[in-house]
Amino acid sequence: MTPATSADPEARLFDAITRAATGLGPDHPLALAIARAKADPAPESMAAVHAALETLPAAERDRILAEAHHAMRMDLSAIWSLLPGAAQAGGIQ
Repeated sequence: MTPATSADPEARLFDAITRAATGLGPDHPLALAIARAKADPAPESMAAVHAALETLPAAERDRILAEAHHAMRMDLSAIWSLLPGAAQAGGIQ
């Protein structure tokens, strides 16, 4: 999986969930809810993503969330700027 490159945590989460849920297809309610939430990050849009996740069978939902969590956990770019000295030329001193 390619890590998300967006600095926005919500967008990164939605990107990770989208990649984990690709097998569901672009017309699946979860994919559509994520697309709406990315376009309009209003609380109602975020709630729709949660609702779409809740409609999935538990095993499928757990797999998607586990894959998304793993992708985000492995994406060092998400925390790189927070590491002391990491953003300086040459990395951590």
